[in-house]
Amino acid sequence: MEHVSDEPISQLIRSARRHRQLSQYTLARELATVAGKPTVTRDLVARWERGHQIPRHGSRQWLSVVLHIPQDRLDAAAAASRRRARLGHAVVTSNAPVKPGPTRRAQGTPALLPVFRSRVQAGILAATLLNPHRSFSLSELAEHAGGSLASVDKESRMLEVAGILTNRVDGTIRLMRAADDNPMIAPLTELIKATYGVPQIVGEEFGRIPGVARIVLGGTWAERFAGIPGAPAESLEILLAIAPGQPEDHDAIDVAARRTQTRLKCHVHVATRPLEARLDYLQIPRQRRGQPVVEVAPVRPRQRPATGMPWPDGRAALAKMIDSGQLDLVSGPAANSRPFMDLAGRHLDAAEQLLDTSPPSAFLLLSHAAQLVASGLLAHQGLRPAVGANDHLTGDAVAAQFGHQFSQVELLRQRSVELKNPTSRDSRVTGDEVKTYLTTVRSLLSVAHNVTSTLGTFIQR
Repeated sequence: MEHVSDEPISQLIRSARRHRQLSQYTLARELATVAGKPTVTRDLVARWERGHQIPRHGSRQWLSVVLHIPQDRLDAAAAASRRRARLGHAVVTSNAPVKPGPTRRAQGTPALLPVFRSRVQAGILAATLLNPHRSFSLSELAEHAGGSLASVDKESRMLEVAGILTNRVDGTIRLMRAADDNPMIAPLTELIKATYGVPQIVGEEFGRIPGVARIVLGGTWAERFAGIPGAPAESLEILLAIAPGQPEDHDAIDVAARRTQTRLKCHVHVATRPLEARLDYLQIPRQRRGQPVVEVAPVRPRQRPATGMPWPDGRAALAKMIDSGQLDLVSGPAANSRPFMDLAGRHLDAAEQLLDTSPPSAFLLLSHAAQLVASGLLAHQGLRPAVGANDHLTGDAVAAQFGHQFSQVELLRQRSVELKNPTSRDSRVTGDEVKTYLTTVRSLLSVAHNVTSTLGTFIQR
């Protein structure tokens, strides 16, 4: 196999194992036999291949024997892995600083935003604050933050004490997520978004474009990510590798660049190249030679991206909501309307069954179904209410775009607030009232299904 300069040992082991047509279990068994150490297991091989652990010198000796790889090549690959700065969706692939020091350690001061106590802390915040509706296990946070479980456990407990994270226990697993009632969350999210949030946002926006196989970042941001201190980045230099045989979708690239620029509030410069093995060593436009290059993992959408045109009505109202921080642009898994619409349909079915026995319960389900329909329409456009946004924002956003019919979303929400207080004089609802709104919300769901077939991603002018 051809030697690739700066190839990490994780990729080298994986490619050599596959070249020999060995499974991870088989490789572990052969290593244990040759080394005489039963502690070599499939889990250890998996950690090597995922980059979670670098094989020690003794292990590299036995890998050389079993995989037929020269020892010096394994040693060079191990050194390349140590030079890498890893965090969530991104990794330094070439020209990383070789000199060791606190800026190169995962626990060292992060050069991207030195106000944080460590890169692990910044990585945890990037994962939780940019995905506020998702809970993370400690293992998942360790994957995102590029740190050990012990470091992640320590940092997450400190953030929990500060009221930035909350936790719940699911069996034996402790799950962490961003708190939604802390006034510090919104400004902290903006800081994270512009620094450690860059890999996720770039990966989401450009990963949704068919044909984009690899995403590479250079410039000042890549220098800070690699641990080189200095002034913050004012722009992003992005190189996209287009897969062979795939057309270059200039319109989709332009949309992704504009949305990235809006989300990160900085200039974005994009260039494209055909996919090739030595992409890391091409000159990125506006990139000084010999400076770090960071590869970002494309984040593929869970449903086919919206291909229609942006909705013509209500654009000014939505732009105002975005500028005021009430509405966020999202992409990737968050831009998926299907879960919202499916759950809304199940709520409607359940409400119909409760119609005669418990009208208030049925009404609450109807209200929530209407909110889900509205949230699904926003998600399809790559939009989501920001943490701490006004309760009426979702209803206002869809009513501004899709007309008076969707003003029912906010009316239902207000009525459900009254029903949640059983001592209120307005806490009663009749079966006939529920029947009327059941028809209304079913109509909203039907309209939403029809609209999404032609509804495109929102682009701010």
